[in-house]
Amino acid sequence: MLAQNTPLNNSEKQAFKASVVEKSNDIESFSADFSQIKHMKMMEGSSESQGKVYYKSPNTLKWEYIKPYDYQLLFKDSKLFILEEGQLSEVDLSSNKLFDKMGELVAGSVNGKILMADKDFDITYHHADSNVKALIIPKDENLRGMFKEIWINFNQEHIIRSVKLIDPSGDYTEISMKNIKINQPIPSSVFQN
Repeated sequence: MLAQNTPLNNSEKQAFKASVVEKSNDIESFSADFSQIKHMKMMEGSSESQGKVYYKSPNTLKWEYIKPYDYQLLFKDSKLFILEEGQLSEVDLSSNKLFDKMGELVAGSVNGKILMADKDFDITYHHADSNVKALIIPKDENLRGMFKEIWINFNQEHIIRSVKLIDPSGDYTEISMKNIKINQPIPSSVFQN
């Protein structure tokens, strides 16, 4: 119990960060099933979604929601493609700095490279039983207006297992991943818009 949520010391932090960076540099592809829980103080209970996430190096990412509705987000070639109820919309991330930072944040959270973004985020590391979690606070005030805190939980192999995004009101979204596959083939059709 004493090790729960205590900060890593400097040598632990350096070793952990080096391990995550080394692993993230070796990730060519990543896929997982996810469950997402959205908790809002104004609503009783929480809403839950399920789906799949796919990542292909260097910066192609797809979130595919399956339950309770079909909804897809595809970050590719500096663009965000949104497919909702058969309707495709497109956002040019290069012309929208906030969406561009969001894309980097999401991809960096999946591949672990967010831990190298010290200029954009204040990052501290904490023990979570035998695992490690990182507290990430955006320095950019626009991004901070969306996310007050981001907690990334890593498993014992230093691979991301969950992400908790807390907005300024205290409402949060928690995404947990399972059936993680690293460097397994992903059909190119997955990343078609």
